[in-house]
Amino acid sequence: MPNESERNSSEPAPDQDARLYVPINDTENINVAVKTSSSKEYCFSKFPGQDHFHLLMHGEVFVTNGHDMYCVECAIRHGFLTRDRLNWQHQTKR
Repeated sequence: MPNESERNSSEPAPDQDARLYVPINDTENINVAVKTSSSKEYCFSKFPGQDHFHLLMHGEVFVTNGHDMYCVECAIRHGFLTRDRLNWQHQTKR
């Protein structure tokens, strides 16, 4: 079993669920894809505290909302994806 210093930082902790979910009410315009082109395309959102858009890399999983592209971290921050497995139970009725 690798210790903390040997484990890749992008791997989830053993007790952390690495799955992601699309909240039920937001599925109409949301698509998930893998960037397969080498063209320069940028995330539609900026990281907090940064003044530039970040590059989406070849092989990166990304989310589209209409024509806007988001990296996974920004998609989570904007609520297009969630780590909450029971998100459907937490939806408010309209």
